[in-house]
Amino acid sequence: MGFFDQLGDVAKNLGAAAGDLAKQVSDKTNDALEISKLNSKISAERVEIEKEKKKISETLIEKFAKGEEVPEEIKGFCEAIKEHFLNIDKLNEEIEKVKNAVGKKAEEVKDAVAEKAEDVKDAVAEKAEEVKDQAVDTFNEAKEAVEDKVEDVKEDIKEGVDNIQN
Repeated sequence: MGFFDQLGDVAKNLGAAAGDLAKQVSDKTNDALEISKLNSKISAERVEIEKEKKKISETLIEKFAKGEEVPEEIKGFCEAIKEHFLNIDKLNEEIEKVKNAVGKKAEEVKDAVAEKAEDVKDAVAEKAEEVKDQAVDTFNEAKEAVEDKVEDVKEDIKEGVDNIQN
């Protein structure tokens, strides 16, 4: 066998090995896809299990709340849940107290503001009256001063006219 024949055999063997490798990779990929599908189905089943567990627990809690008989080991869990509900009720009461306190404080502030506004309004009205009185007094004083000046000017004119005539 010649060199080229040996080279052809090697190429055939390499081609066959590459084909085998490709088939193995394809098989592994298909296996991985199949495993992924199966894992998704397992997850879906677990979701359904959780739904059923929730139904069981809701049924047992409902029976406990009605005073019906429940297994002894479940009573402790039910008591704990009952305690949590009581805590929620207490917290809701606290929320109402805070809301009421805030509402009361807001009302007090509103009343105080209204009272202050009334005080300011009264003070402004009083000050306006004082300013008006001062303005009237100033006007009257100015009027009197102008009238006095007019009288003085009249007298000066009369004297001037008398001096001219004499």
